[in-house]
Amino acid sequence: MKPVQLQPQFVERVWGTTDLSPWFPNPGVKIGEVWFTADANPTSEGLPLRVLMEREGEKLLGTAVQPAFGGRFPILVKFLFTREKLSVQVHPDDGYGEQNEGSPGKTEMWYVLRADVNATIGAGLRQSMRPEQIRQALYEGTMEGKLEWWPARAGQTYFIPAKTIHAVGAGVVICEIQQNSDITYRLWDYGRPRELHVESALNVAELIPHPGPRHAVPFGGGVLLASCPHFATECFDIKDTVEWHSDWERFHLLVATRGSGVLESRDSKFDIHQGECWLIPAQCGAYTIHAKNLEILRIYVPA
Repeated sequence: MKPVQLQPQFVERVWGTTDLSPWFPNPGVKIGEVWFTADANPTSEGLPLRVLMEREGEKLLGTAVQPAFGGRFPILVKFLFTREKLSVQVHPDDGYGEQNEGSPGKTEMWYVLRADVNATIGAGLRQSMRPEQIRQALYEGTMEGKLEWWPARAGQTYFIPAKTIHAVGAGVVICEIQQNSDITYRLWDYGRPRELHVESALNVAELIPHPGPRHAVPFGGGVLLASCPHFATECFDIKDTVEWHSDWERFHLLVATRGSGVLESRDSKFDIHQGECWLIPAQCGAYTIHAKNLEILRIYVPA
């Protein structure tokens, strides 16, 4: 099988922006998220991803990869663009999500692509708290101040396990890699007229601090940004030619976050640009990337 380009889906959010440059054309409406691996994402094969996945099975996914609960593609890749702060929120783990929502939970990671001066990431609490203290903070309107707000910088990675209270500040662009789930329990939303889910959030949240940005680990010619049972993400700064081979046990996702290059596989050749996501099928075989200044995230389901 040849590489498959995943076409973006643009999702409006109240906290989004009209400026998606340089990754995407500016849409004229407030876009907060750009999705690549949802069921309905169009592909270069002329089929939505879910249909392509069901048709090709192990040839696409790999012999060791099973779709997540409900048959979804196992990993959801997004770009996030924030003009305003996201809500203070938490996601459930698999056990709670499947029992109460009929969906997997949501562990995620964020790779910061751009951050305005003084932009911040909210991850974990400043100190451990009890549920009644959280309720008091919500009543008093001080919940935002209970989070630990980390200075956001391009190149940072934050790993956000399920059950972690978190938020994203204004003026940040992030590539988010996560379990394919969209369950969010909002604790605090700055007075916006959206539903809150206080009791559900307190049922799942770990009310503890977070370690902050992760340190990348040298790995296979690049660096390993994060790894967990649900996904692993490596980052490569390609300035020449790299030769890779697909893995019969698992697909790879390639996300171009900076620059451009050429992707070659057997008799196929494709231009690849920042803001694109490519699916390397398990039975793709050898492929080559030629570039002078291309940053690639390579994402997969680990063994």
